[in-house]
Amino acid sequence: MIIVFTTVTLYMIGMHLKMNQSLKHRVTPEINCLLILGSCLKDQHVSPTLRARLELGATLLRENPHLHVIVTGGKGTAQLPAEAQVMKRVLIEDYGIEENRILVEDRSTNTFENLFFSQSLFGKHQVAIVTNEFHSVRTSLLARRLGISHIIIGVATPANKRLKWELREHLALLKSWVVDR
Repeated sequence: MIIVFTTVTLYMIGMHLKMNQSLKHRVTPEINCLLILGSCLKDQHVSPTLRARLELGATLLRENPHLHVIVTGGKGTAQLPAEAQVMKRVLIEDYGIEENRILVEDRSTNTFENLFFSQSLFGKHQVAIVTNEFHSVRTSLLARRLGISHIIIGVATPANKRLKWELREHLALLKSWVVDR
């Protein structure tokens, strides 16, 4: 029992540290495209998690005027627009990003599809993927599986939400490792 507890504890600490590495990454000269991954909407409004991703993305776009951005996320309905459509609107209206710099991928329903459908928009170029730090390990696994040259630029999750999302992500990582191909 002690061996299992020790193994699980070391795994959790190692993964936590690995996730936090994405917080240190920056845009490098060979990057010409950002990919901001969607997250759930609340009605037609972005969640705090998605707002943080968009805010970091907007900052990176202002600092790097050569970059364009792909916003990705579907799940739209007859009553609600897709996540990517709302993300585009927020980047333009709230952050002043020029519309001609924004590409939209709005068919995806999960992280694997975010990457898969967006890949045709950025081609073989290296891309900087903006997502929360807790999501960085799984996103990088899936990007490598798809042959995407990438870096992950992490967004810090508020401490009061980090534990919940990080624990959930361990299960999602297992699912992606087995299912997402």
